[in-house]
Amino acid sequence: MFRFLRSHIHPTGDLKTADIRDFFEYTPSLRHGFPQLVSSLAYDYILGLMAVGTSDGQVRIFGAENVEWSSTTPRDTPVAQMYFAAGLGTLIVLCSDQSFHKFQVAGDIIERTTAPAEDRLKRITCCEMQNVQDPSSARLFIGTITGNIFGLCAISLEFSEVILFEEAILKSINPSKDVGRSANQIMMNPVDATQVLIAFNSHIIVHYNLLSSEVLHYWTIQQTITSISWHVDGEYFICAHSDGSLGTWKICCAEPVEQSMIPFGPFPCTSISKVRWICASSHPLPIKLYTGGMPRASYGDRYTLTAMREDRMVVFDFGSAVVDFIVVPSLQSEAGADYKNCLALMILCEQELVCIDLTDVSWPLLNLPYLQPIHSSQITCVVHYSNIEEHVWKALIKASEAQNRLSAKCKWPIHAGGNVQTPVLCASTNAEKRQLLITGHEDGTVKFWSTGSVSLRYLLKINTAKEFEGCFSIGADIDRAECGSENSSVEASNNGTSDEDSNEVTDWPPFRKVGTYDPFCDDPRLAVQKVYFDVTSGQLVIGGRAGHVIVYDLDDEPSAVLTIMRTEYEVAEKSKLPSNINQQALPLRQSPLAYSVGYQPFKTDQNRRHIAKISLIELFNSLIALSTLITHNSMNCLVQLRPPVAITAVASLRSRNLLAFGCEYGFVMCDLKSQATLISTCLLTLKELADTSTLSRFKSMKKSIRQSFRRKKKIPQGEIHSIEPACSVANENGNELRPVERQIISRAEAPVNIGDPPVSAVRVLRFFRTNILSAASLTDSLWIGTNGGVIFAYAISDDALKPEDVCVLVKEVQLQHRAPVIDFTCAAVDGSHLIKGLTGTERLIIYTEEQIKTFALPTMKPTRFRYKFTGMEGSRIRKAQLLTLRSATITFRAPSFMAYSTECSSLSYPQHEWNNTKSASVFYTSKPILQVIVISIAKFQASDIEGIASAALSENGEIFFLRPGASEFQRASLTTMQHNNLTSPLKDSKFPKT
Repeated sequence: MFRFLRSHIHPTGDLKTADIRDFFEYTPSLRHGFPQLVSSLAYDYILGLMAVGTSDGQVRIFGAENVEWSSTTPRDTPVAQMYFAAGLGTLIVLCSDQSFHKFQVAGDIIERTTAPAEDRLKRITCCEMQNVQDPSSARLFIGTITGNIFGLCAISLEFSEVILFEEAILKSINPSKDVGRSANQIMMNPVDATQVLIAFNSHIIVHYNLLSSEVLHYWTIQQTITSISWHVDGEYFICAHSDGSLGTWKICCAEPVEQSMIPFGPFPCTSISKVRWICASSHPLPIKLYTGGMPRASYGDRYTLTAMREDRMVVFDFGSAVVDFIVVPSLQSEAGADYKNCLALMILCEQELVCIDLTDVSWPLLNLPYLQPIHSSQITCVVHYSNIEEHVWKALIKASEAQNRLSAKCKWPIHAGGNVQTPVLCASTNAEKRQLLITGHEDGTVKFWSTGSVSLRYLLKINTAKEFEGCFSIGADIDRAECGSENSSVEASNNGTSDEDSNEVTDWPPFRKVGTYDPFCDDPRLAVQKVYFDVTSGQLVIGGRAGHVIVYDLDDEPSAVLTIMRTEYEVAEKSKLPSNINQQALPLRQSPLAYSVGYQPFKTDQNRRHIAKISLIELFNSLIALSTLITHNSMNCLVQLRPPVAITAVASLRSRNLLAFGCEYGFVMCDLKSQATLISTCLLTLKELADTSTLSRFKSMKKSIRQSFRRKKKIPQGEIHSIEPACSVANENGNELRPVERQIISRAEAPVNIGDPPVSAVRVLRFFRTNILSAASLTDSLWIGTNGGVIFAYAISDDALKPEDVCVLVKEVQLQHRAPVIDFTCAAVDGSHLIKGLTGTERLIIYTEEQIKTFALPTMKPTRFRYKFTGMEGSRIRKAQLLTLRSATITFRAPSFMAYSTECSSLSYPQHEWNNTKSASVFYTSKPILQVIVISIAKFQASDIEGIASAALSENGEIFFLRPGASEFQRASLTTMQHNNLTSPLKDSKFPKT
């Protein structure tokens, strides 16, 4: 009776279900990365705005760093073209259904207006914005298949007739010739906005005066015209053709100034899709920019943009197709662009955005403040860390600056909102800004991203492939900034060249590889499986697919040239392991390699003493010491697991130089300082060893047939057994499946499916300093959770004489439901995080795929709280996190919550119904027990495997997950209190009005 009353009467101060709305609210906030299916690019040279449109209806507008807007077209209609009315913050969008929409920037929001339908337009073939001295008079010229040109007022969205082909064009051209009517391109004169070039039927170019409504000149060209462009002086124009040739014309001459020539001829070349004629501020000679035009047989599959002037040619080679490019001019006046002094070249590719600095003679690349290609190599691991200690954060910033020192020094040319004064941040807000999102990639790289602001800021990259032989040549490393060679940077500066010039080759055509997108990987064994980061020291542990583990430490000084030493650890004897392991370890590099300021591989104790000696000599004779430092090959350590199978979990205890790592067969803990093996445990049983050595699909024909019929019953075929009405939206998505309940049975009785990890696989490793031995003292401990629901707890001794006595197994718990253990959390009795140095009653929270349980320490007895997850088919907990949320009404109230993400077949939310989605749930932790108040939210489809696997929960109540396509992170808030660091600088402003 007492237990019944205690469970139904809440103690004073506990939250009720109604009160939780003051703390919790799911709000999608930002998107980080590069959107899928980009289709259009636009630029406002007066306000400094850039817009990107996509084929799924997204409209993204960007200004300076942390200044972003986002909207969509009606019914997510694909975006075909976009044009800015310069100086107004007005974006005119043409969709694939020939509808026009105006997106008006107003402070930190976007207002969308749809233009009325116009029957006279017929089929639209081209558009061009007429920007005049008075921005309010801006019009969008619309070319049609009938040859008529219409105007759309950017302010009122009213249509008007500008040029009627029959009246204005046909009578001025020789009628004896067969004249096509379709308007293919419109180009405004950069000097005089009343003059325009129009290409008709891809063979006729007309020079037209808008004021006098007359044709000034016209030219008939035999080759098919693909693009035209004015020279910056408004007297010449260039014409590109489908055969890859370029021709130069003067508006007052009937004959071309330069005959059409094929830059990469005489062999057949691909068509030139777009051409521009500009002048860069770094050189007085004009530059011709065009996409395509490469020799068809040899380089027809390259994605290129060529920059050509009289004394130089560079072919920029991209990893994906070029969608569009724009030139960023300097401002001649408040409303006039100066294309004689262009600042940058922005290239929009299908998978990335590239910006080239035209103010530098070497044309280097600019670092992107947004639209980062996070998918440059496939993401294999995602972790998020909050509340990074300040000294660690400063070291990361210093390492970022050192790594990016060779990038262009020019200021980012998109500047809208950059001069807005932001409020001074308080101490708590500064802590919120110190957030890291770390991504591991298939090519062996690990990237650091700062998530403490509106824009996802790239910090630095660690390339583990440099530690292995055969991945690439160290001497020809194209990423010298990341290799950290001081000599290479000095040589580049002395020669007046940059990293990009060193990449130019003397072969013809002169390709220069630009951009970071590369979907191909040299060796799948390089893939990063697990990443661990220490927020107090900055130590980074990387576990790879080939069983290698590399530990990196932050260093203030560049290191000597290092050679690498492999330390091998066996999880078990070879005779006790399956015989079908065919993967080999990656070979180590044999060449020396230098490291710059920042992350450097862990060095053994002997090497540290040697470096200390050199620093003493350096006090007396710096030159001799430097020579000794360079010629001596110090050693850094790489840990290799035997057998070389994928790492499934890693953990590190920086204060003791301890490293723990696990795989599907067991786990190992070693001392990095002495390289001694402290624990080596194989969890494979004799039965599992026999099972993994044979083809499990043939173990039982009866079981195989039974499982096949069960799966068929669980997935009903709706289109065979029922007929839905055509207007039904219940089954609009083919990926949605009906939720089916199942009976939860013991894991020991359920057969292991082919491809599933064995029950011996280690899922999680954690180091805790807690009262594992007695309630009066704290002891370092290692906790291991396996795929079979087994938990191991080792106490780490302070006074052990032998390595085998350092770790003592004090607890081994077999969970009754045998579900995989996915995480541990050691927390105070009220659910809050532990405070360093304080002792008291603590709880161990264990998260499995089916339950959340708590145990009292040090007795390891289960407490009353046990949250059993629903028994819906296919649903399981994937991630869990303790977090603290602030109340929207009472600012000083900040209780602890527990959030977990899982896959569910069906969820409900007040006033909304969600089906077949992945969900995140939150429940409140109160004292002395956990009080369950579950709030469920839905985010994306259950078939989105990448989004489900990549979900990362942060301590301050945010969630990150990859959107479909794995090129963008969706960021969402779980709290009603908006994070101050995620507020737009233009909030409550009157931008673009002054």
